[in-house]
Amino acid sequence: MLDYTELKDKGGLVPWPTMEELPFVNVLEGKPVHSGRFDIGGFGVRTMAGVWQCTPGKFEYTYPGDEICTLLEGRISLVDENGRTHDYGPGDTFYTRKGEVATWTVFETVRKIFHIHDPDAEELAHKAA
Repeated sequence: MLDYTELKDKGGLVPWPTMEELPFVNVLEGKPVHSGRFDIGGFGVRTMAGVWQCTPGKFEYTYPGDEICTLLEGRISLVDENGRTHDYGPGDTFYTRKGEVATWTVFETVRKIFHIHDPDAEELAHKAA
């Protein structure tokens, strides 16, 4: 069992590939820098869970898998494919589906816990761990 009442503050965040290196991210404003920690899985694995953090900026993100996340700190605004704006802060939870495109505006450094499932990925998390 992963208990994020404890794990959310565990630390261990490491720099992730720059957003410019990721094919599913398009930076629109600023120079957002992100880092994270995988508690299950990793990049390209069917199931991933952990903690992610990002500094302010604006970017378009095409979700590589179905994701549910809960913000731990920071403030963001997401504009969905229908042009609807969603504002989120600490304690807020939202779900996005694989292939969905959202424009993120990070106003204050954001930290979230996440669970991503990509049914099309070949490698299973329990085999990658």
